[in-house]
Amino acid sequence: MSAMIRFIPVAELNDPLTLAIGLSGGSGTGKTYSALLMARGIAEVTTGKTGAPIGYVDTENRRALHYKQAFPEMCHFDMKAVDDAGKMIGFGPERWIEVIDAAEAANLPVVILDSFSHAWEGVGGVLDLQAQVLDRLTGGDDSKKNQRSQLAWAEVKPRYRRLIDRIVRAKCSMIICTRAKPVMQEKSAKTGWKEVNARATKTRRQDVPWDPASDGDLMFEMTAMVILDPSAPGCPVHQIKVADQFKGLLDARRPMGVETGRAMAEWAKSQGSGQQDKAVLDSAREAARGGKEAFTTWWNEHKEDRALVKTILAECQDLAANADAAKDESESDDPFANTDDAPRLTPEQEAEIQREIDERNARESA
Repeated sequence: MSAMIRFIPVAELNDPLTLAIGLSGGSGTGKTYSALLMARGIAEVTTGKTGAPIGYVDTENRRALHYKQAFPEMCHFDMKAVDDAGKMIGFGPERWIEVIDAAEAANLPVVILDSFSHAWEGVGGVLDLQAQVLDRLTGGDDSKKNQRSQLAWAEVKPRYRRLIDRIVRAKCSMIICTRAKPVMQEKSAKTGWKEVNARATKTRRQDVPWDPASDGDLMFEMTAMVILDPSAPGCPVHQIKVADQFKGLLDARRPMGVETGRAMAEWAKSQGSGQQDKAVLDSAREAARGGKEAFTTWWNEHKEDRALVKTILAECQDLAANADAAKDESESDDPFANTDDAPRLTPEQEAEIQREIDERNARESA
């Protein structure tokens, strides 16, 4: 068996990579339009042709057709919960695998899945399947559901994992759109925005007021994953997973578009300038670890890189502040500096310790 295994030098590997881009957001955040714009750029770079086809899997009652005049290259598939005979077939994992197989057979360079949330929480989706299995395992006895919930997941999750694996192995690039639900918040003058009755989930970060209607397994298999916000439609405001090579492309202040797709496809095709960008960002972080003065010097010496480094400026500012704080603490002549929050003895405890010291000194003198 080992004779069949060959390690290939990377210089011999020139096949273009594929992209899996996750866009999540609530209604009105620009998911569909942004996905189409990016897909156009990806398709044109992948094929080398203007107007290259874009595959679109539509679970939203043919909503994508609102854009058919603006995107005549769209190849649309209306994915319904019922078949042509009106029978309920749902959105189970196996149906999505069939869709991806068909997209590859059609040689589509890029496919948009909108909305992939149906695979998770729709009719026949993973949550629905788990509920059906749990009902079967318990015979409808609610008192047994907690006990047998994991057994139900053990039966359903492998089917979903096969779907995720199929997405990862796809020969075409994919843009996967999912819905996101707002997390209840309230604003305080002291603490700023604070979550109210927000249930912790695997898919939600504490600093992001949106919870994607999907699974963490999907989100973190993406090449890049962002959450759009109604305050800035089309902009990658909340960057859940964005590697350094894409920091300059996914600017939270700038809407994603055709050029975003082109640049990401160029990276997938030839790595583009991604490695150089990563080297610049790593250099900025290293300077920030030297403190504010060191980072300011680096900033003034690298004016041509400022636009890129602004994408991680908050991170660099934190690194510099922490470095300066650590330096001040280590150079202090006061060994009790920065211990204001340390526990202190009460007067009674101090008096008890002093009595013990006095008694010991008296015994030693005797």
